[in-house]
This record gives sequence, structure tokens and C-alpha cells, in this order.
Amino acid sequence: MASLAFTPTPTPKLDLFHSKAKPTKSYNKVIRKPPHLSMPQIQYKNCQSNLQQSYFNTIFSLCGQGQIQAAFKILTEMDRRKIPIGPDIYGLLLQGCLYDRALFMGQQIHSRIIKIGDSLATNEYLETKLFIFYAKCHLFEVANKFFSRLSVKNVFSWAAIIGLNCRMGFYREALMGLCEMIDTGILADNFVVPNILKACAALQWISFGRGVHGYVVKMGFDRCVFVSSSLVDAYGKCGILEDARKVFDNMSDKNVVTWNSMIGSYVQNGFDVEAARVFSEMRLEDVEPNQVTLLSFLSASANLGAVEEGKQAHAIAVLGGYELDSILGGSILNFYSKVGLIKDAELVFGMMLEKDAVAWNLLISSYVQYGQVEKALDLCHLMRLENMRFDSVTLASILSACSIIGNIELGKEGHCYCIRNYLVSDLAVANSMIDMYAKCEKIADARHVFNSTMNKDLLLWNTLLTAYAELGVTGEVLKLFYGMQLESVPPNVMSWNAVILGFIRNGQINEAQDMFSHMQAVGIHPNLMTFTTLICGLVQNGFGNEAILVFQKMQECGIRANPSIIISTISACTDVASLQYGRAIHGYILRHDLLSTIPVATALADMYSKCGNIDQAKRVLV
Repeated sequence: MASLAFTPTPTPKLDLFHSKAKPTKSYNKVIRKPPHLSMPQIQYKNCQSNLQQSYFNTIFSLCGQGQIQAAFKILTEMDRRKIPIGPDIYGLLLQGCLYDRALFMGQQIHSRIIKIGDSLATNEYLETKLFIFYAKCHLFEVANKFFSRLSVKNVFSWAAIIGLNCRMGFYREALMGLCEMIDTGILADNFVVPNILKACAALQWISFGRGVHGYVVKMGFDRCVFVSSSLVDAYGKCGILEDARKVFDNMSDKNVVTWNSMIGSYVQNGFDVEAARVFSEMRLEDVEPNQVTLLSFLSASANLGAVEEGKQAHAIAVLGGYELDSILGGSILNFYSKVGLIKDAELVFGMMLEKDAVAWNLLISSYVQYGQVEKALDLCHLMRLENMRFDSVTLASILSACSIIGNIELGKEGHCYCIRNYLVSDLAVANSMIDMYAKCEKIADARHVFNSTMNKDLLLWNTLLTAYAELGVTGEVLKLFYGMQLESVPPNVMSWNAVILGFIRNGQINEAQDMFSHMQAVGIHPNLMTFTTLICGLVQNGFGNEAILVFQKMQECGIRANPSIIISTISACTDVASLQYGRAIHGYILRHDLLSTIPVATALADMYSKCGNIDQAKRVLV
């Protein structure tokens, strides 16, 4: 491929394979290193005396040790003694400031250069040094001004401006910079390419990324572990996992960054099992995981509910001496919360050195999720004592807790807090408020919150739909159902489920069945909740035979029944005529190992008793 084509906007043609500059034989083999303070490579060309050389050596040594202040004092002494100071010394000092990100000291050196006059201020070498210094210090506007007036732009300056654009999130500008760089005859090296791949991943410009991959292979940069790791990461973030794995497998040398890129790619795309497998391979290769590895593996373990694997990651963190900061500690806390090990989550929370809002919210939401509402509210109180502000996530958890315990007064206090802190426009908070008011039987307040929320999403519509459906107010349910479609919010399966529930709660069984048929006609596939709502509703309203037919339909759809559906369907088999269906359900129970569930076994025994088969009922309970 000779050019990098990408969408959606047209860009200048980037010819990587036919640029003006031709790679030399040695270029493919050289891996550029950034300019370091290497004594044998630096010669002070303007040295006219041993004294000058001595000062130069001292400044060089101090800069190498990170003692910029001391080096600057030597510069002041040279100035006082009127010893000539050339561009090389100022460049040396700027390089030292760059390594330490000593912005203020670098600006002082810049001021000295300007005061001396154009002889230094317009020096090509110093202009480049100043540009790279400001670029590394993230002073975007200043760096851009320097870059625009550079008379000669080399690979170092291009690498700096492209890297700066990437760090600032200006990914399009970074890619346009590559295009211009290539057009001026300068080849991108293996320091530029990783930033370009980062930009491609951020913009999801996979075509551009593939072109860069071709350039990498042509120039021989695929032998560079950092470039190949960037390719794995870029393909992974674009969801092209097959290509990411091919690059990964073809790498002869892999470092921890490479492994992290592959594991992270799998986790980001929901392939948690594969991520865990790659982590195991990494351990077998004796590659020591770092904090980034553990963060990805903990996420995969949490998603899989893999308790032992997550505990292993925690143990590695402890043995590795990693501090439980807000990032790693929060990740471990998230794992224990997701797998339901609340006691372990509490211990991790207590040991965390830094607790940000994310950590507090994780434990609070875990308490709410597992019904420990009082603990959740106590932790919210403690959070306020620690002068931590409630954010939208905290408020959503508090409001959920209020809906569980039916504490309308506390819920109203939460609502007032949201108004005072401008959180009412947050959709997650609004949704929790609607749910809280509905469950506290304040449907009018729930509707008020709904009406006052701008830019309603599907979840918000469904929450209010379900609230009215629970009350059996089918008129309002249908108004909302058709109103959301007029607002260009297409209903999903949860919306249809709410309408079916509303009809059933109002005793409108025929209408519920019609809606069930209609949703399938328009291409919406019923899920487990749909069948649970309909079957249980049919049985409760005395439509046992219809419930059995719906159960059969569920089997045809390949949906596995839960205990609620099984108990309801069994209870519909109350006479000898329906016993054959009961026996079929008994077989289903045995095949899916559900007989150990006491309510299921009790319902089955009750069915056999009502059908006159007492012996079979006794055998079920044995």
C-alpha cells in the first residue's frame, strides 16, 4: 500500500513508501535514542581554554545528576567572570531542565538567551532545544510558535510536535503532522510511530493504522518491541483482535508492555476468558506483571466472577510491594464488590492510602446492591465527615437505598441536595429519583422528575413505564410507550415487557398476549423477563393452559427457565389432563439439576398430589 486512506474526512495523501527521502541500509537497523548527556559524544566546540572546558564539564556533570540549580549557579559565575558562553552550554542546561521538567528554570535560561540578543536567540540549535523543552512541558501555544519558525525541522522536532499533539488529545493534528513530515522528505522513526498508532486508535482510523503497519514492516521497525506493542494496542482499541493477536504471536521479543497491550485489548473488547489465558501464559514465560497488568487482570476476573483468579492478582500486588493507591486499591475493591465478597472489600477500603470518590462510591453501591442499606447510609455519613462531596454516583446509590427501605423523607433530602448542587440534569440521578418516588408510591413526584428532565434516554422512559405498569395504569403506560416513539426513542425489549406487565396487573390478559405476539412480529425477541412476566401473570389470572403453551414457546426459543417460571408452570398442572405436561416439566427439572431447589421440589410434589399421584409426590420429596 502506497498511501494511507482513512475516513470520514478527506486528508492529504500520505505516501509512506514513495517519499522523497530514501532509507539507507543502515537506517533500518538503527534505533534512534533521544539525545542523552553522553560525555564522549559532546564536545564543547568553542572551548578556548582549559577553564572553559572545566566549567563545561562541571555543568555537564551537575545536569546529569539532576542538580539544575547548581548548574545554573555555575552559568552565573561564568557570566560574572566574563567567560564566553556558547549555545552548547545553554543547550546542555535546557536538556537538563527537560529531563527534570524544570519549567521555571528553563524559562529563566530562555530569558538569558533573549537578553544576549539575536546571536543566540535565533540560533538554530537553541531554537530546536527550546521548542522541544516547551513541547515536553506541555506548553502547547509556546511550543507551536517555536515550531512554526524553525527554519530546519528534523526528526527530533517532528517527534516532539507529534507527541505533544497526542498528549493534548489533538490526534487529527498529529496525523496531519505525519503527512507533512513525510512530504518534506523526513522519515518517521520508531519514536514517532507509536504516537501515530496511538492517534489512529483514538480516532478509530483503522485504515490509516494499517498503512502505518505496512510502513513499519517496510522500515524494519516491527523488530522494535515498543513499535510492535503499539500495533497490538492500536488494533485492540479498534476491536481488530485477530490482527492484534497476529502481531503479538509474531513478536520474537515481548516485554511487559507487550503483554499488557494484549491483555488490555481482550478486556476492553469483552474477551475476559482470553485475557485470563494470556495472563497465565505471561506467568509461564516468567514475565513479572506490573500494576497495569494487574489492573486489566482484576477487571477480567471481576467480569468473570473468577474469585480465585482475582485473589491471586491481589496476592501478587501484596508480594510485589504495590501500594493500595486510588487506582490499584480501587480496582481490587471493585473486584471484591462485584463478586460479592463485601468483607474483603471493606478490608481493602480500610487499607487504602488514598480514597477518592470512586472508592467511596464503589463500597456504597456494593452495600446497596447486596441489601446492606444501613451500612451504605452510614458510609455516606462518614464520607461527609471526611469532607468528601457527593457526586452523581453517590446520589444514585443513596436514592436506590431509599427506594429499598421506602424512606421517602431521606429520598426527598437527596432530591434537594441534587437541586442545590446542580445534579438533577444527570440522567443516572434522575433515573434513581424516578425509581425512588415510584417505589415509595409517589408516582406524581416521579412523573414530575421525568417531565423536568431534558434529553431523556431509553432507561429513563423504561423506568417510568415500569413504574406505571407495576400500578396497572395501562392508559399511562400506553401513552408513554407511544410517546417515546414520537420522541424518536425506539422501545427495546424492556419497554415491551413493561407494557405486558401493565396489562397483566390490570387483568387484561388478552391484551397482554396480543402485545406478546406483536413484539415478535416487529422483530423484538422476548427474553427471560418477558416469559417470566407472561407465564406468572397467566397462571395468577387462571389461564393455566395458556401458560403451559407459552412455556413450550420459551423452550423453542432456547431460553432456560428460572425457578419462578417452573414453579408457576407446575402450579398450572392441577388435573389429570395436564399431568402429561407436568411430567415433561419434571424431566426438564431433572435435566437441568433444579430438583435441589426446595421451592421447585415442593411445587412438583404438590402437583402430583393434586393430580392424585401420592406415591410420586412422596418420591419427589425423598
